[in-house]
Order: sequence, then structure tokens, then C-alpha cells
Amino acid sequence: MGGITRKRDTGEAGNAGEFGSVARQEVDVEVSPRLGEHSSDDVALVERFGFDVRSADPVEFDEHAAEVDQALATTRSRLRSRFDELHRAVGDRRSPGEGWARTDEQVLTAARDWVILADGGAASEATGLQIRGPLRDVEAAQAEVDRTREKVDGLEEAFRIRGGWNRAFLVANGNGHVHSSMGCSTCRPTTQYAWLTDYSGADEDAIVTAAGHRACTTCYPSAPVGDATSLPTKMYTPDELAAQRDRERREAWATLTPAEKRARKRAEKLAAAASKDGKPLRFEEDLGDAGKVREVISTERDAETAWARGMGDAINLRRTTGKTLPEFAEYRRDQEARADWRARMRPVIARTLAEKHGTTALEEKHRLDEMTRTSYEEKHPELAEYFEADADEDYLNK
Repeated sequence: MGGITRKRDTGEAGNAGEFGSVARQEVDVEVSPRLGEHSSDDVALVERFGFDVRSADPVEFDEHAAEVDQALATTRSRLRSRFDELHRAVGDRRSPGEGWARTDEQVLTAARDWVILADGGAASEATGLQIRGPLRDVEAAQAEVDRTREKVDGLEEAFRIRGGWNRAFLVANGNGHVHSSMGCSTCRPTTQYAWLTDYSGADEDAIVTAAGHRACTTCYPSAPVGDATSLPTKMYTPDELAAQRDRERREAWATLTPAEKRARKRAEKLAAAASKDGKPLRFEEDLGDAGKVREVISTERDAETAWARGMGDAINLRRTTGKTLPEFAEYRRDQEARADWRARMRPVIARTLAEKHGTTALEEKHRLDEMTRTSYEEKHPELAEYFEADADEDYLNK
């Protein structure tokens, strides 16, 4: 290894493996392990974080921490979307390059004032209806962000109390370096990372060797200086791995004969199809005043989407019960008729998928219900409470 320059030779310190550089509030987390002892605190910590923060090994701990970190990013994005809806609801305007005319706090205050006025009769009820939904969604999204932020802070505090361990974060771009934290001085606050939890707790030499030329010499003082040829890397972002798999599939495809390609396409189409024989499901019905409806379900993905869409229609109707203005009564009746039509589709979808998978219609119903419920809990938690599955009776095999 002659001629290799290592950061540790210069005497500069590396970067500890914290989550990031942002200062956190004090968090009440007691994680001092007492071998062989269990208390109500242990149960409370598991309920709070979903795993035992006192005894989890670094990989397990960081897998959970990475999930919570991603959840925080998702909830923040959702909050931003909800605020945008509230801006529009109160009549705020967005100009290109400058954003909304009013701040989020100003819009939130204005929305609350409008609702108070509407409740007191000083503003029209129509205005109150227009604003209440977006306001409720913002408040629910903010509460979710706060809950997730508390988990992130708690896990960071638990990590600190336990003494920490080596970590690896790969900057998510084509030339990204591997860092020991998301707070390296060489990165920007907006830098995006892929958290490589498989390397959590590994010694620095192992991380540096796997990172190759990508190892940040500020974070890992032992990292040698080189390039992709002299120091190949074993660390890649999820996007890079996906691109590599696509490239390998294209290369493998190019080696097939025309007959093999046709056979492969047929097999892939049948595997993706909603039915055992590959034929699509067709639903068509005349709903009277609600009009004629038609849907074709060709793939399992189409079936899952149709299931979720039907449940979404039912959720929207359920959450707005008693809130429809008289002038929209006819529109609501049409929506109810369409929701009922989609409800009639679901047992057919479940039976078709059951025939393909060798399961029962009830098992498929439970799988699709759980998939849909989980999606709402993750993406639209304010609506998840309105989720209500169909009765099992219509799905029993006869």
C-alpha cells in the first residue's frame, strides 16, 4: 500500500456517526442496559419505537432509524402538499419563482379565523366548508410530522447514550461520497443520502475498504486517496443498483433468440395478468342517472388499483356524510351509485385472483384490504380512520 495518502496521517479527526448536524431538543430516553433485567420501561420503549433500543444491534437499530428518517421526509412532503391546498382554499396566489404571497403561518391563522367567523355566522357556511377540510388536513399532517420528529429525536438520543457506532451514508448522486453522518462539513443541508445500514457497527477499515474511492476522507481519516480504477467501490445507491439490474436484464435479453423472446413476453404477460388464463376482467353497467360505467382490469396491478380506488370512493363519502349542500345532493347520489358499483366489483376481483394464486377469495380480500389500509395510513393518515372493509360474507366460497 506504498504511496497511499491517509487522512489519519495528517492528524485530522473524523466525523462521528450522528444522524446529522441539526441541534435537537432534549429527549427523555433512558437506554442504559441492565443485563437480565426487564421493567415496564422496556415495554414502553418497545411500544414507542417498535423495537428494543437498548439491546438492538447496530444494523437492526439503524434499519428502524432509517425507516423513521424516511417517514419524516414523507410526512414533511405531505405537510407541504396540505399547506399548498390550504393556500389555495383561502385564495392565496402563487407567483413563478417567488412562491406563495403569504407564509404558511399567515395562511393558517387566516383559515382558523375564517372558520371561527363561519361558526359565528359572520361568514358564509360555504366559506367554512371550503376551508375546514384543508385546515383539518394541515393540522393532522402537522401532528404527524411532530410525532415522527419526536421518534427521530428519541432514536438519535438513544444512539448517543449508547455510545454510537460507525455508520455509512452514501450521497445519492452519480459521484456521491460515503460519509459517517448526514452532517459532514463537505455536504450541504439539502444533500440527499442513501443510508447503508448493512455497514452499521462495522469497523472503519471494513467501511473504507467497501467504499473504495467513494470514502469521504473527512469522515473516515483512514480512507486512502484513489479513483474508481485503483479503489473500486462496493457501495451503491438504490438507483444505481436498479440501473445495474436493468442493464443486466437488457444484456441478457440481447442474447435470446426471437422465439425465446416471444416465449418470455408471453410468460411475463401471463404472470402479470389478473386472471389465471390471462384474460382481462371487464365490468360494465348502466347506473341510470349516474350514467354508464366501464372498467377493464388486465393486470394484478390494475386489480389492486381498482380495489384502492373503490375504497377511496367509500372513504370520501363516509367522511363527508351530512356535509353535502343541497345543491350537490344529486352529485352525491351519483357518487354513491358508483361506489356501490365498485363494491360489487370487489368479490369478482377477489375470486379471480384466488383462482390464479390457489388461495381463497377471503384470503385475497384480506390481503387487498390490508394493502389498501396500509397505503392510507402511510400516505393519507387523516383518511385512514374512515377505512371500513367489506363484510366477509360476500367473499366466502360457495
